[in-house]
Amino acid sequence: MGCSTSASTATTASAPTPSTQGEELALTAPTPGHLETREAPDAALPEFDAEQLASLPEAPWSEAPLAVTQAPADLLAAWARAENRDWCAPIAPAALREVAARAHRLDGGWSVEFDQAGMPGVDEEGELCAECGRGTFGIAGTAMGVDDMMDTPAPSFADGSAADVAPVEGGVAAATIAIRGQGCVYQVWSFLGEEHLESLVGQLRFVAVQPRGDAQVAGLDLPF
Repeated sequence: MGCSTSASTATTASAPTPSTQGEELALTAPTPGHLETREAPDAALPEFDAEQLASLPEAPWSEAPLAVTQAPADLLAAWARAENRDWCAPIAPAALREVAARAHRLDGGWSVEFDQAGMPGVDEEGELCAECGRGTFGIAGTAMGVDDMMDTPAPSFADGSAADVAPVEGGVAAATIAIRGQGCVYQVWSFLGEEHLESLVGQLRFVAVQPRGDAQVAGLDLPF
């Protein structure tokens, strides 16, 4: 998928900690007028040479965005309540089969995990499991900026986005992704191995949500 595997380009050499060890997000409507926001980090991806970008693959998220009805409701609900929702657009896999999504709290950002029966993951006590199927893979839009997560980002895709793959650790394969035009850094992980992680990243698409005010989000002006 054009991702760098050099540990020197990522400040997080280990895989992100799956948020199954954190608190699940209760998907109830927040109080109108009380949705907090957070300012975007100042750092952004550097501009890269056009000739360098021309030889790279197209970014998966350059494809047509998903309709809101095609994205997991828990993912959209987590994003709608996140403090970084104005500068960290929701992304979701284009195809999901036989999985259940669960939203989780993430400081300043949003996170969703996907359960898949009989597959490896992390149990409710935060321990690795071979077949519990809990948190088998996941996606997070963090409140961290590029300079917090990547030392020297190099382009991985033709749009100038950067992706670093961490060495497999604790049974989880993980990627840290900075998408051109977004103020946040995304993390994607899978307990199904590097091949599944690569497939997962290759399916990522933006979700076609419309800008909305706090009152609309608090009132669940969303398709779920």
